Amino acid sequence: MTAKATINMLKNKSFPIFIISLLIAGLLVFSMFCYIVTKDTHRRTFIFPSAEDGKYIIEYRNLTNHPHQGDINLYIDEILLGSTVERTKWLFTPGTRVISCFERDHVLYVNLSADLLQMGDGVIEIREGIELLKKNIIKNFSKIDSVEIFIEGKTAFEK
Repeated sequence: MTAKATINMLKNKSFPIFIISLLIAGLLVFSMFCYIVTKDTHRRTFIFPSAEDGKYIIEYRNLTNHPHQGDINLYIDEILLGSTVERTKWLFTPGTRVISCFERDHVLYVNLSADLLQMGDGVIEIREGIELLKKNIIKNFSKIDSVEIFIEGKTAFEK
């Protein structure tokens, strides 16, 4: 392309349209890339207690669809790992793990390890942690109507 052709192109009114079209095409390619990367994930909400003022901090994570251990079990594993934000408290003592988890007739049964019973720094009270875990599960999984929590096979708390 010669310098004269470039100057004529700049004077021409089609140049801004060309630039805008190029930007739109670039955005389309970028959005398709983002869709392909995130299509195998599902956005989940996590509610953690704040360490500062007793309020709650909401966190969003993209979790994989159809994990080998199941959607709900993966979600519980993630919430037991704690928040990615430093100014939150743990729901349960670090090291607490899911022993078993299954759903029957819209009721989720979760059996957690006895590590939950140990209190530590930065951990909320056990009863509050159990209620917050139930709230998180019901908020994220519409097919679950209630959650029953067990610790090493024994009922955690009766209402």
